Amino acid sequence: MAGGGSLRTYLGTAPGVGKTFAMLAEGRRQAEDGERVVVGWIESHGRPETSRQLGGLEVIAPRTVAYRGAEFADFDAPAAIASGADVVLVDELAHATADRTRQRWEDVADVVRAGLDVVTTLNVAHLRSVRDYAARITGVGSVACVPDEFVRAGEVVLVDLPAEALRQRIASGAVYSAGQVGGALADYFRAANLRALSELAQAWMAGTAEAVGEELLARRGLAEPPAPPVVVAGDSGSSRGEVVIRRAAQLARARDAQLLVVHVQISDGLAHPPAGDLDRHRELTADLGGTYTQIQGHAPAEALAEAARAQGAATVVVGRRSRLAELAQGSVSSRLRRLLPAAAVEEVRKP
Repeated sequence: MAGGGSLRTYLGTAPGVGKTFAMLAEGRRQAEDGERVVVGWIESHGRPETSRQLGGLEVIAPRTVAYRGAEFADFDAPAAIASGADVVLVDELAHATADRTRQRWEDVADVVRAGLDVVTTLNVAHLRSVRDYAARITGVGSVACVPDEFVRAGEVVLVDLPAEALRQRIASGAVYSAGQVGGALADYFRAANLRALSELAQAWMAGTAEAVGEELLARRGLAEPPAPPVVVAGDSGSSRGEVVIRRAAQLARARDAQLLVVHVQISDGLAHPPAGDLDRHRELTADLGGTYTQIQGHAPAEALAEAARAQGAATVVVGRRSRLAELAQGSVSSRLRRLLPAAAVEEVRKP
């Protein structure tokens, strides 16, 4: 990272694949090369092999975070910076303080900016772009996340383990205690889940996580159905508005689309006479199975375009102004075609 230290992240496909062990092994290697290495935070989870790998490395004392009458230990970034170390090892990058006021990746960013190198760990399910895919695939709830751009700003080393090998580690008690094994194997650590997480991690490394995530969801029947198309009708509130609404409803029925009728109330600081047919048009929209909304904007075309973009609408229907109004104020449909080049804009004349 420019102007500071370096960041190396050991990215694990799942808990227990060995990312903490890899981080400590790298720390010991650098210490043997003459670097001063300190451990800022470690999660050994009671695993003997992790504790053995920690032996001999200097450990920074944690800070205390008070929350709701209890005290919690956490990474002390200022102490790590003040230590004068060359390298700081920080386990579990995706973590928030007990009082939810600070994310660990923010503390790590402070350490890197201070000029120290940081070696850290992270599970792929905690990357912001992957979190939702991993949660739906494994069935867990929302988890803490780390911005992708922060992790990609440094070196990333993927740590993976075949699904059956990881399950054997869990069954032997090397990852969880005997009391936790059954639930872990039965839920999160199903072989299919582990393979999917491995695919996601490899895809993230290749920059294709979104495409692979969608494919994995579809493969499991978890993909959300695509949102129905939307037809937007611009209601001026005048008598020609009914013609516009009925034409938009006709298009919506033909395309199995949702109907959204929008009335733009001009907010330019000037007095505008109230539109007389709004209530009737609102009732008509409801009868036709659509949704009616009223928004404010400085100009009808700009406000309608913004509403259409927000809904992902592919079609916008508006009424044609009188010749005099078009000369004075311009054509709404022409303006919409410039603002929404990918949408179909239909102009309806009053019969």
